[in-house]
Amino acid sequence: MRSFFRATFYEIIQHTSDLLEKPECKGIDAILMVGGFSESNFLQEIVKMMFSQLKIIVPPEAGLAVLKGAVIYGHCPTAITERISKYTYGIESSVVFNEKIHPLSKRFVLNDGSFRCRGVFSIIVREGDKLVVGGAHKEKSFNAVDESSKLVSINIFRSRDINAKFITDLGCKHVGTIEVPLAGRGTDRSVTVRMLFGGTEIIVECVEKATNRIKRLNIDFLA
Repeated sequence: MRSFFRATFYEIIQHTSDLLEKPECKGIDAILMVGGFSESNFLQEIVKMMFSQLKIIVPPEAGLAVLKGAVIYGHCPTAITERISKYTYGIESSVVFNEKIHPLSKRFVLNDGSFRCRGVFSIIVREGDKLVVGGAHKEKSFNAVDESSKLVSINIFRSRDINAKFITDLGCKHVGTIEVPLAGRGTDRSVTVRMLFGGTEIIVECVEKATNRIKRLNIDFLA
């Protein structure tokens, strides 16, 4: 019977060990086990054995803890004031091509003859970052690449790699697109992209600098 759960137990212990090694987890002296699987005597036994230096707490009706927490949150959304980002979020951008770090396959040429690198994952929020609910985080500004373009498409991606470099990297996933109108001409036209975090969603906000026009896109934070 124990062998049926060996792989699952290993993943749980490994993930918990990785979390406890993070600087923000320094000083933790107890593990609170909740959720239906926490009621397993096998799991409780191996957690107590592997983390014997910590106090292991399994509350009554551990399987209902998540459900009760969801109900409490539904009645009082302000109960959660801070979250930890599950993914690294960023947008697709292009940068000046550097043959030392960029693959030739991603190089393209602008009308003025300059070389750019396409498909760059420009990080705004990294996995593990603390996010204050209702607050704006990590804004970045980007300029138009084409001096005559009237519209810029902002493609938002997520990844489990905190140092993702390209949107084609393994594990990167497209989660949404915002189309922002551009006024005037030239490559000095700027769009500022920022992320605002709500209880269960991310609001990606794009502001065109010249006109202060704002476009927004909501992304499910829990997906």
